[in-house]
Amino acid sequence: MLLITVPHARREASNNHDEGAMQMIPPLRKSLEFYEVPHTFHVGTDFRGIIDLNRGESRHSEYAKEFTRLLGLNDLHIDLHSFEYLDEDATDEQSITEAGDDVREWSMSDIVFLSIEGVTDENFLSYMYEELEEQFIVDDIQTQPYNYLTTFAQVIMDVPSVLMELNEGSAPSYPAVAEVVARAVAEYLGIVDSASA
Repeated sequence: MLLITVPHARREASNNHDEGAMQMIPPLRKSLEFYEVPHTFHVGTDFRGIIDLNRGESRHSEYAKEFTRLLGLNDLHIDLHSFEYLDEDATDEQSITEAGDDVREWSMSDIVFLSIEGVTDENFLSYMYEELEEQFIVDDIQTQPYNYLTTFAQVIMDVPSVLMELNEGSAPSYPAVAEVVARAVAEYLGIVDSASA
């Protein structure tokens, strides 16, 4: 089974939410159902400006408690996020996240995986990356273990986990991305035969 977390799904006037991740839910659900992948979406309902459900501060929240329960029922985890497309002329103030990542760099790709050395499951990450890069521009950026959900899934629960960031400028491609993600997960779980086998 696959657990997909979308922690930043409560729309805020400040746009401090992941609009692209929210737009990805329907096509991803449809594709997972097509490939008969058992799955659960765990969607955040808290304002990110009040509590960031993907940081350690949320570990005692109802969202985190349900996340822990759901991880015990699933074999894989995708933490789904998105970012606003920024061109190379954007200012540092617009582009640098509080964690120090440069969204201008991310914006050169359709999909960005944020991986944590020694934490992210390399097999699952490599499989997803290789399947997606056949059709899309994909990057893998090393980051620090500030992402609570994927770190907790890997380190505490031993559930292979990837953190996927979708470029909101690539939204027209989301149905195609969803199809590749669903097929890759189905292959990885052995639900369908690998197309490359």
